[in-house]
Amino acid sequence: MCSARVNSRAATASRRRSRGFTLVEIIVGLVLSTVAISLVATLILPLFERSTGPVFQIRAAELAQSILDDAMSRRYDEASPVGGSPPCTVATCSATLGADAGEADRGDFDDVDDFNVFCGSSNDVQDVFGNDLSALFNGYSFEVCVAYDGNYNGTLNEAGEIDAKVITVTVTPPIQASIVSISAYRGNY
Repeated sequence: MCSARVNSRAATASRRRSRGFTLVEIIVGLVLSTVAISLVATLILPLFERSTGPVFQIRAAELAQSILDDAMSRRYDEASPVGGSPPCTVATCSATLGADAGEADRGDFDDVDDFNVFCGSSNDVQDVFGNDLSALFNGYSFEVCVAYDGNYNGTLNEAGEIDAKVITVTVTPPIQASIVSISAYRGNY
């Protein structure tokens, strides 16, 4: 009889071990796994958001460079002949910076200072023909300012300093990236 009780107790203990988890154990396990997942998510999610910043920054830099290249490829002044020689003088250079009559968009621009129409406000991105590219560059805007700086001292539009123009292109990318601003001088030739 004694051996039957021992076998019975062993069978009962064996059944208890093979039943599974209790409700308390399941709840504690769920709470711990939820806390662990939320900690991992709060550490990793900001990394994903910051990883897009360099992409926007590079695209803004490339856009600024392409706009600057377009401006630099134009003549120095409305009065400058094609080829740039002879250079314009104080008497012949344009007194005002900006687009001239009949120059409605970038496709009509023929000299560097025509780009000054984009100065002072944010503009949607355009191609060289003036077509709107805001669908391709969603959230990007640009500004181009042109000024005389013939002695290269950084003081703009001083009287009689027509030997060089400084072109400054500023591109503002969407959120998560810094503004890109590049400048170049265009000599009177």
